[in-house]
Amino acid sequence: MTWNWLQIDLTHEPGRTEVACGPGGLIYEAARLDVQEGLDELTGQDAGFRGANRSWRKGEDFVMAKGMHIWTVFEETPGEPSAATARRLAAKLIAHLRAADHDATR
Repeated sequence: MTWNWLQIDLTHEPGRTEVACGPGGLIYEAARLDVQEGLDELTGQDAGFRGANRSWRKGEDFVMAKGMHIWTVFEETPGEPSAATARRLAAKLIAHLRAADHDATR
């Protein structure tokens, strides 16, 4: 069983997102550490990431910062390139967030 991390940055431009993922083939702890290092760096630059950083350090596997930046880890699908799994997961998460946002504005 191998793991990877996923980062989604929602933009102010409607329908546009930026998706990044790790190299794949990681153990769970390494995938989490990669995210932690990124959150540490971002928190040093912008205190708005502090809450997500704190939640990640407490063991959460899904965090959101400033309502626009998402990080999670995922188990890779055997036989599927990690980037393909990441894109599929990102699409599901984005659709879910948009549906929730749409419901909240009704």
